[in-house]
Amino acid sequence: MAIVEILSSRSLEEARKRVKAAKGTFYGWLKDPNFQEELSRQKQALVRQVVNRLRFGIGQATEKLLALLENERPSVQLRSAQTILDYGFRAVEFEDIEGRLSAIEVKLR
Repeated sequence: MAIVEILSSRSLEEARKRVKAAKGTFYGWLKDPNFQEELSRQKQALVRQVVNRLRFGIGQATEKLLALLENERPSVQLRSAQTILDYGFRAVEFEDIEGRLSAIEVKLR
């Protein structure tokens, strides 16, 4: 239960209060390697869930931006075009960095 509260609270102190644990007990859990490992595992699972939800929306968001290019208002067209270009360049840059990192990892092995 403490891990769920840690992952859903704004701060560790808020999480501690929600689980009604004494400070020493709560912060002792945080120092425990098994607790840290489980917290990390659950945090990674949560991040994977969020990323998967975002991936689902990327297609819809892209279609909306592309449709806005046909809007009657030039300011809407411009903003849509800027957004598409901005994120398009970021995606290309990310792929480049990811490729370089993979190559470095292969060399380090």
